[in-house]
Amino acid sequence: MEELRAILNSLGPSNDTLAWDLALYGLFFLNLITLLMLPDGSTTGTILSIFVLISIFIDKTFAFGYLIDSGPYTPETCHAKIFVGTYLIRALMFAAPLTVAASTDNGKVRATGVIAGIGGGIYMFVRWFFDQRNIEAPDITCFNTAVMAQNLGMTLLLARIVLGRRLRLGIVDRHIPLAVARELAAHQVEVELP
Repeated sequence: MEELRAILNSLGPSNDTLAWDLALYGLFFLNLITLLMLPDGSTTGTILSIFVLISIFIDKTFAFGYLIDSGPYTPETCHAKIFVGTYLIRALMFAAPLTVAASTDNGKVRATGVIAGIGGGIYMFVRWFFDQRNIEAPDITCFNTAVMAQNLGMTLLLARIVLGRRLRLGIVDRHIPLAVARELAAHQVEVELP
């Protein structure tokens, strides 16, 4: 409950991060206008716009820092300067509005989508340049990377068990999921026998 209070308290502008806050408010406003101007029946554009609004909310409230174990860092430092998920949601703020603009025939939506996408791209690059470019690879998760890899493996295994054949993760021995993007041909696989 304390994390939720901290997240909600960080919705307002802060003196320390006023420029970033204003940029996020502007991006939120542009993406909200894009969402409201989308024509009926554009499901993909609506979903992408909602994802962008959620990403902006997460970035503004430092939610990743409060919702994951921030390890030896403060939640704000973990979210803004270290965690790789923050960079990924900022990339979504760049790519999704451009995708929405490209997938619509409405000129007004296209214009606001392009402006929001360019603004998101500038925001993503400037935040990376000032906050995240000097972070070493083992530190990108704020906590123990080996534990994260184990959790990811367990998540893939559970997804394979629960979703059965509906989710094609690539399989080895029918029960062990791997991150294989496609099925390998027989001549591309080497098998060693003991």
